[in-house]
Amino acid sequence: MSNMLQTLADLPHDKNYSSTDKYHDFRKVFGSIEGQRVFRELLSWGHMFQSTVYGSPIDPYALAVRGAEQNYAIKLLAAYSNEPPVQQTTQKREK
Repeated sequence: MSNMLQTLADLPHDKNYSSTDKYHDFRKVFGSIEGQRVFRELLSWGHMFQSTVYGSPIDPYALAVRGAEQNYAIKLLAAYSNEPPVQQTTQKREK
């Protein structure tokens, strides 16, 4: 387990990683047929295709866990689906 955590800690982190970069990266990674299958699997792990409420009686702890998993999947879907607005650059006009 600590080896996996070290692998995560060693991943490069770009402080200038913009929302546009993220959008394009997600589209590229999940744009292929294989990527779409992986993306759908990730969304299913986040219970995107199911209700967060299940079972009777309702277990509040299970509900909280499932809600957190679903929130994560919603963030993945948003990163893939929502193209950020284009930043307009302003130029000074010379007289």
